[in-house]
Amino acid sequence: MIRSVHSIVYHGISGPGGVTVELLARAPYSARDDVLHATFGIALERQRGVHSIGGDRREDFDTWMGTMSFTPPGMDVFSESATGGEYLAIRWNEKGGRGGSHRALSRPQRTAQPALLQQALALRRLLVGQAPASQIEARVQQVLAGLDALLQRPAPTRAPWAALRPAYAQVLERIDDEIGHPAEDLSLAALSTQVGETPLAFLRHFKQLTGMTPHAYVNERRLQRARRELQAPQAVLADVAALAGYASQSHMGTAMRRALHLTPAGCRARALAGLVPA
Repeated sequence: MIRSVHSIVYHGISGPGGVTVELLARAPYSARDDVLHATFGIALERQRGVHSIGGDRREDFDTWMGTMSFTPPGMDVFSESATGGEYLAIRWNEKGGRGGSHRALSRPQRTAQPALLQQALALRRLLVGQAPASQIEARVQQVLAGLDALLQRPAPTRAPWAALRPAYAQVLERIDDEIGHPAEDLSLAALSTQVGETPLAFLRHFKQLTGMTPHAYVNERRLQRARRELQAPQAVLADVAALAGYASQSHMGTAMRRALHLTPAGCRARALAGLVPA
């Protein structure tokens, strides 16, 4: 299910499970999961498309950042999207033992707890930065611990904040539309006013729906836009910073070093070498 040359695939985690880690890039795709493997995935970017799970019936999907899912071996999952979205997938042969008790053919989904989403973003940083295998493998095990939490939690009834999803979808679209314009107001106060909630209630609901605070989400969307712009060989760093909504080139550099431990120039070099997901 590799979506483009900018995806990163990591093999080599020791043990009978034969774990493979894929950091799938934002790119159009049409793919079917390998039914021989179990998959634990976390969306790092919103994506929309069509999928069918365990059958031929196709349905529209709108997966938000922070959504995690577990697909057991033997379950047929087809998915396609005109845009795709950055996605972290960890796959293993269940004969290795992990998850061996989870044989029911269901595909539970939850919004990741903020701590687990941060673990996934830390794993992304290690993959993008080509960290030593020992660091990647240790982080993978921490992320996989979230699988146990996912499967042990009872299937939720309709959460009280789920009804807010359409209104919050408009907030996500506003952020994407205005992210490249620093003069636009994307503050907590402004965004909460859009949905008619107090800032405190908005903050709580936004975290429940995305696994992130609004401020962290805005920063992540800026980072993702900058990474995509850096794929252009002739892109001027100052222009990339402006397009992503950073106050300056140095502001972009600080944000990128914090999130990826790479300078913008280093990120572009890896993008041009086909190593950095868009």
